[in-house]
Amino acid sequence: MSTFVRDNPSPDPEPDAHGVDLVDGDEPAVRILVRGELPETLEHDGRTWAATGETHDPGDDGPPIAVFRPRS
Repeated sequence: MSTFVRDNPSPDPEPDAHGVDLVDGDEPAVRILVRGELPETLEHDGRTWAATGETHDPGDDGPPIAVFRPRS
């Protein structure tokens, strides 16, 4: 079992976080966490990814995971 430790010395609350799946064809999706507002595009691993409006069900009654695909 692993332990997650959040070290936030600031008294300000942390921004909301959103789960994002980066999906490219038949390759396994890469799941990342985005803090703050969810943008229309993301830069990750030297590529630009665009929001599709699709979502994945995270299970366990969590919020939906946004799907992003490579920008053409």
